[in-house]
This record gives sequence, C-alpha cells and structure tokens, in this order.
Amino acid sequence: MASKVNILYFSDPLCSYCWGSELILRTIKDEFRDLISVEYRMGGLMPDWSMFDGKEEGPALVANHWVEASHHIGFQIDGDVWREDPPASSYPPSIAFRAAVLQGEDKGLRFYNIMREGFFHRKVNIARRENLIKAAADAKLDIELFKRDLDGKGKEEFEKDLKLAASLEVDLFPTYIFSSSNEKRVRLAGFIGFDQLSRTIKDLLESK
Repeated sequence: MASKVNILYFSDPLCSYCWGSELILRTIKDEFRDLISVEYRMGGLMPDWSMFDGKEEGPALVANHWVEASHHIGFQIDGDVWREDPPASSYPPSIAFRAAVLQGEDKGLRFYNIMREGFFHRKVNIARRENLIKAAADAKLDIELFKRDLDGKGKEEFEKDLKLAASLEVDLFPTYIFSSSNEKRVRLAGFIGFDQLSRTIKDLLESK
C-alpha cells in the first residue's frame, strides 16, 4: 500500500472551473490531511486575446461561457467583468500568485483566493497591477517584496510552471496529476467532483 499521494494541480486565475474546484479541493485536503500533498502550478490559460477570433468577440464568448459554468460549479459567477473590464491575459495574476507563494505557501494561497474572489464575484480586473497590489495588501503580504517579485522571481517561477505544463501536455484546467509513494500515477482533467477525486486517492493509497 502507498503511504502518501502527491497531487500536482494545474490551475489558472481566470478559469471558472478552477475557481469552482477550490471548495472541493479544500474538502479533499480536510478529508485526507497528511495522506496527500497538493502542489499548485499555473498553466497559462490565456496569454492574450489572440487565442480567440478577436478581442471584440472574445470577451463576449467568455461571458456567455460563465453562465454555463455557473450551472456546473453550483454557484453564480459574474460574467459582466468580461463585458465591462476584461482582463488582457491570465499571465499577470499567474505571476502574482507565484510572487505571493515566495512569501510562504499559506500566504500565497490566501492571496490566490482573495484575488479570485474579487474577480469572480466583484468584477475586479486582476490583470491590472494596482488590483493585484490591493489583493496582496488584503492578504497581508509584504507589499514591497511582492512588487519586487512581480518583476523578478515571480516571473521566473511562472516560466518554470509553463515549461512543466508544456512538458506534461496540460491543456485543460484544472488538471490533476496524482502520484503515489509506490510510483502509481493517475491524471484527471476538468471539473472533477469530490467523489471521483476521493475515489482516485483511495485507490492509489490502497494500490500495491
């Protein structure tokens, strides 16, 4: 039997299904405690609007997608941010997360949740630097250190995440890559419910 399961978790700050997965993931952490570890990595969902047909059409498509996503994740997210002040890229908030984690994992995750709560529920454009700094202050980070890392180490860590995501061919968010202490591996992607995540972890813990 395996003694522990490590979860490499690829997320993105602008991903509706990643935000919808947070409560599920938190419950999984509470359920399994020391039997699992979860390592967050940023996947780089949206470098810019060139991935859509055009900047004018892209935000409307995402706003409409959020209506559908709200039904799947079980709570309402406010797609009007895409009509009123759409983020230009998911890279700035991804870099900001990596910068925040440099001050400690717990602080980084608190920042990540505060930043996204503003985005998904209060229409805060988290690609804007001033809004990232405000979220960092709310998370009680060292602001001067955070600003420095936004332009330095945070970018470097995010580049490492992008290279890892590319090497593992991660192209759907969230993506979970489970590996057990006895070298068993499972990969799941998309909005995954508690029961399936829990069953996957139990199967890996019980595997020989």
